[in-house]
Amino acid sequence: MAAVFESIAWSAFVLGVVSAVSLPIGAATTRFWRPADRTIGMLMAFGGGALLAALTIDLVASALERGHFDTLAVGALFGGLLFVVLNQAVNERGGFLRKASTTLYHLRGVEHERVRDIVSRIREADLFSELSARDFKAIAPSVRSLDFPAGGMIYRAGDPADALYIVAAGTVELWDPRQGAAPLSRLQRNDVFALHSSLTGAPVSNTAVAATDVSVWAIPKSSLDALLLNSAEFTQRAHRVLRSDEILGYLMQAQGMDEAAAREWLDRAASTLLASGRIPAAVPVQRNRAAFLERITRIRRFPLVHGLPPEEQELFADCLIYKQHCRGETLFHQGEPATRLYFVDHGRVSLVDPLAHHQELLVVREDDAFGGMAVLTGGRHTMTAVAIEDTAAWELRRKDLDALLAKAPGLALRLQVFVRTGEAATYLTMRQRFDVDKAERWCRAALRCIEARQPLPSAAAMAREHKDNAGAPLAIFLGITLDGIPESLVIGASVVDASISISLLVGLFLSNFPEALSSAAGMRRQGMAFGRVMLMWGTLVLITGAGAAAGSLFFSGAGPHAFALIQGLAAGAMLTMIAETMLPEAYLKGGSVVGLSTLIGFLVAIYSKTLEPGPVAHGAHGHRSPPVTGLLAGGQPDRPLRADRGYPVLVQQEVVGWHVAAGQHPHHPAVVEHREVTAAIREHQAQAMHQGPA
Repeated sequence: MAAVFESIAWSAFVLGVVSAVSLPIGAATTRFWRPADRTIGMLMAFGGGALLAALTIDLVASALERGHFDTLAVGALFGGLLFVVLNQAVNERGGFLRKASTTLYHLRGVEHERVRDIVSRIREADLFSELSARDFKAIAPSVRSLDFPAGGMIYRAGDPADALYIVAAGTVELWDPRQGAAPLSRLQRNDVFALHSSLTGAPVSNTAVAATDVSVWAIPKSSLDALLLNSAEFTQRAHRVLRSDEILGYLMQAQGMDEAAAREWLDRAASTLLASGRIPAAVPVQRNRAAFLERITRIRRFPLVHGLPPEEQELFADCLIYKQHCRGETLFHQGEPATRLYFVDHGRVSLVDPLAHHQELLVVREDDAFGGMAVLTGGRHTMTAVAIEDTAAWELRRKDLDALLAKAPGLALRLQVFVRTGEAATYLTMRQRFDVDKAERWCRAALRCIEARQPLPSAAAMAREHKDNAGAPLAIFLGITLDGIPESLVIGASVVDASISISLLVGLFLSNFPEALSSAAGMRRQGMAFGRVMLMWGTLVLITGAGAAAGSLFFSGAGPHAFALIQGLAAGAMLTMIAETMLPEAYLKGGSVVGLSTLIGFLVAIYSKTLEPGPVAHGAHGHRSPPVTGLLAGGQPDRPLRADRGYPVLVQQEVVGWHVAAGQHPHHPAVVEHREVTAAIREHQAQAMHQGPA
């Protein structure tokens, strides 16, 4: 009996490895072939359909034939619930990154919680305290969550007032550029800032800096304008704010308006608001666009603007902000996120690299651009810029550049050429300290974004990936291991039940290949090294085999009802895994073609059932005895009878051959015993062939 159990466990291990070996094959495929999402979706749907057919025919059907549906159903429900709970626990620790669909589902959940949090925070702001639930739901989707490291610049004085901000966490300091000795105020959780400039349309009058690591909610001014048009409550509240002495003092002190001009604008703004739901801008943003257009052909150090069509030159100039900088003022520090590039109108700016002690200072002057490479790549400034005399310059914010690329095809084409020539990759490796692979990933992502008219990728965000996702590789590994546990249970149960077949192995093999192909591609995009990805998938093959072997030993002593419960547990977990991870991933990547691909996979698995050798015999209890031994022993179903259950149990190999290969004599007692058992089984099958199914 010990030899029988050893052979069952070994057979289960080998079958588990065979079913999972397509995992590292799929992962290795990403080294030389990165298929389109639609192709991956079709392959995953095909594999999912094959696996659904195999489970139905080879696992569920056998339990139904024995009349154990109730036990099977209970086990299936418990297996499904167990997978859901474990999957949720793994996803919360970063395992959702293993697939695009699980990532999307996780982000949707985060977004739902974010909207609820936004609504609760906005209610606490005095301006929004009287809004209805309908107004809150209308404004919440447009609110953005922004994170800034300590020292990060949220906005600078003179920038357009394009958002209202609410502190979610951390501390924000507001500074007056004319009085830099101490901050004007320190803002904490739930404090609102940039409110007055958002209502009046005037440029922001102070500079907002993150004193600590900060998270803020940003409500776009366009959303506030839409709310003024559609919400009577918000209009009335804004009207009362405009009539307050607080706004009058803001216009006089922060915007430099005299009292008469400020009162005249307030009267005009209040009447316009009630009449048309709009508030005209109190002070325009300084752009000096005519002067920039006159010298655009002379700009140095930023050739992307040369040769633009006239209409795109106009669009470019409309995005610029014109500012004055005093001598000694620091425009940006080394290591800060690059959020804007500069074009010097007049004056001089010194670019200092604190790490290059003996390098000559670089000075930029009239018609020079600086900060361009860092802004284009979304990296961090590699130098510190200080005005060495009174200087005037145009600024282009990166978010305005992203919006401009969507409207200016000529500029987008020039940027594509710039990326393809390798200049961006060289800059990332030399100045941003990227390795070659990460620089190439940024270039590929940038080209996709330009073609899709989407914002450019951020090199600074990519640099933070390893730190932010330090635990993600382990969570991803736990996630893919969790996906493989039901497979191990299915194989282990099937080996003991003598019902494993070609169709089941085909279904598992076909489903594993595209799953690994998709997940491995996502891991590479997360920045994981190819060797590490292969190690994870190769280890999973061994885990699947070991799990199948352990399962076969655990299930071997179970009675008929207990075994049906275990079958249900395995089938429920596997079916839940298919529904939660495989098919959503397939539809996300493949779209409408997924339905037909699933059907084809389903039919292929059924067809593979017809290729199995020999007829299907039925035992005294209606138990199916499919000829599975051929997978490992040349087609001979060596099945000793089990007295404790009353139906055959699989010993998936030609025992005599294996014992002889192991060095045992052909007349060894164990060999003789198994030869007699084999003869008895073959005689039993021969009788069944003449009698037909029971």
